[in-house]
Amino acid sequence: MRRLAVSLVLLTLLAAGGQQFGVDLAPQPANAIEIETVVWQFGQDYPGVEGDDTLLPVGTVHVKTHDGTDWMSTYDGNSKAVTGPASLRRLIADYNAKGIEVVAWFVPKGVDVEAQVRMAEDVLDTGVKALYADVEPFDGFCYWDCNYLAEQFWWRLRSERPEATLGVIYDPREWTWQDSGTWKWLATANAALPMCYWEVYTDQGIWADPDGCVSQAHADLSWLAPGRSLEYIPMLEGDTSGDKFLAAMDAARSAGSSRVSIWRRGVVRPEVWEAAWNIWEPAPAVASAWPSYWVWSPCPWDGCILRETSSPALYVLHSGAKFHIPNADALAAMGRRPGDYWIVGDGMLQTVADVPWDGTLLQEAGSPTVYVVYAGAKFAIPSPDALYAMGLGYGPVHIIAPGSLNQIPNVPRDGTRLAELGGPSEWQITAGARFPLPSPEVRDALIGAGALEGPLYVVPWGALAQIPTTPHVGSRVRELSSGSEWQIAAGAKFPLPDAMVRNQLVRKGALEWRLNIVPDGALAGLPTAPRDGTRVQELGGDAEWQVASGMKFALTDANRRAALISAGSLSSQVTIVPPGGLGSIPEGPQEGTLLQEVGGSTLFVMRCGSLYRLQDNAQLNRLVSAGLARQPILTVGGPLSEPDLTARKRCAGTGMDVCPAAGWGAANPFAPPGCKPQETQAGE
Repeated sequence: MRRLAVSLVLLTLLAAGGQQFGVDLAPQPANAIEIETVVWQFGQDYPGVEGDDTLLPVGTVHVKTHDGTDWMSTYDGNSKAVTGPASLRRLIADYNAKGIEVVAWFVPKGVDVEAQVRMAEDVLDTGVKALYADVEPFDGFCYWDCNYLAEQFWWRLRSERPEATLGVIYDPREWTWQDSGTWKWLATANAALPMCYWEVYTDQGIWADPDGCVSQAHADLSWLAPGRSLEYIPMLEGDTSGDKFLAAMDAARSAGSSRVSIWRRGVVRPEVWEAAWNIWEPAPAVASAWPSYWVWSPCPWDGCILRETSSPALYVLHSGAKFHIPNADALAAMGRRPGDYWIVGDGMLQTVADVPWDGTLLQEAGSPTVYVVYAGAKFAIPSPDALYAMGLGYGPVHIIAPGSLNQIPNVPRDGTRLAELGGPSEWQITAGARFPLPSPEVRDALIGAGALEGPLYVVPWGALAQIPTTPHVGSRVRELSSGSEWQIAAGAKFPLPDAMVRNQLVRKGALEWRLNIVPDGALAGLPTAPRDGTRVQELGGDAEWQVASGMKFALTDANRRAALISAGSLSSQVTIVPPGGLGSIPEGPQEGTLLQEVGGSTLFVMRCGSLYRLQDNAQLNRLVSAGLARQPILTVGGPLSEPDLTARKRCAGTGMDVCPAAGWGAANPFAPPGCKPQETQAGE
């Protein structure tokens, strides 16, 4: 083991080199978190960057309802300003029609406790999602009355509305806590909303840092609300840069937040809204040409093995990426010694990418196969001839631990332009799938639309087989010359009727915001019915359905649904599709469908609109051979049963029902009840 400090000279040179070559230190997009935004005055916050709420990544708005004992119409002359409970109900209905929920917020101030309790209860009774109090010890807010109102007003509101969702908007800087009585307000609240306004808190240490403010405010809750589990909804600055906003989002995600609020709708910059949309699509960490570890590592070159101070985990560095070494056997297989590593500070390895740069050659210890990395994906090189034909024969092959290649995807990044070595065709990679480029004109049009990169990657022959031909779940896709957009879900395509539905699906995590543009005709081969076993629900609907053999079956019983999931006949996850998206899928069972109830052994066939029980395999085979039943046998929730004799239907135009067609008759001892001589006479 060696522990060495980086020399000042090396650090200086590498830092200069990092500036020259452009070290990418921008924060990565965070995982999906629900976005909420604040409306202060309608005249001030609309239109903002975008007047149409459905075109913003917002699932909830915080509407200010009152100040002290004055409704907001006192200060806001806009016709939408809240004048009382009736106008608030109209606002709620308007927002709900757009798929957006409403939270009310207000400023408590003054000493008229009775009036403020009455107004707060009136607001809660309109059906708002929650009520938040903006508590600040400054002029225009609760000022000197903050502690008094926390004790006399806020606690009383909680006692009279014990089931209400109450939140506190507060200044997170510790010097404000005493005058505002912050802990008293949080003591009876459900949610904490610290105002992280880093642009306002300039030169105020950690509060001027987006990450620092969100993280510190979360840590301080252990002091402000000891022993309480509050929902943490940091209120983030909207008048800022996209990078700073994403840094705050990353901190919120790390703190366990499922949603954040943005102050305020009217001042949010376009780049912040764009960043807010993009957080639904986490980007893989791909190495830049000048890796960060060349600056801070005591061993800044390929082949170094590092571990952090407080962790035993070992990683080897190659081409700007790190590869985990899981155990001593893997280390030995790589030809390295147990003590051959360097120690770095905790958290440093998090800055190192998982995917190396283009052209890197990798080989797992003990495996004969060499892989090349292009466009964020790995491709097996089938032979030495292919290696040299690709111009890679003289490059170094990096040996990594067995299993390490699993961290590198098989599918290149969206927009990649690929061709196999010696192949005549070029391909577009987008939405996790490959699409043939039919002509140079289409290729150039896609490049012009920003859907395709200019450079062409040449990969080994046969490499395209590892890339699917169907876009991944949740893709949002449009053909080049079309105005129609589609959701890809469970292997099928669903038309997106409008922007409102699109945005609601995005907010529910059922659709990506990124639009994938593909060649004309590329979607023609995609089915309109999801794959078998899909559990599906239309947006805004309550009904759930099981998909099997191109049909949908209603899921009406929670226990049977659970049994289907346990049996492997139904997905545990619900796929949400646009309203009307299931209209083209016939409800089952259809004619000739073979069915079996989950947990049961009895087979049924649908003939002429009725269910018939099958007695044995011989009858099953006769029906299938006659074309009166079709495989496979579908397992559904049921319950399944034969109708009584009078409810059975006959096949129109033939005068025959399933009995004679299956070889059943009165003389057959295995015939089901109801197959009597008078039912089997032709022309009846």
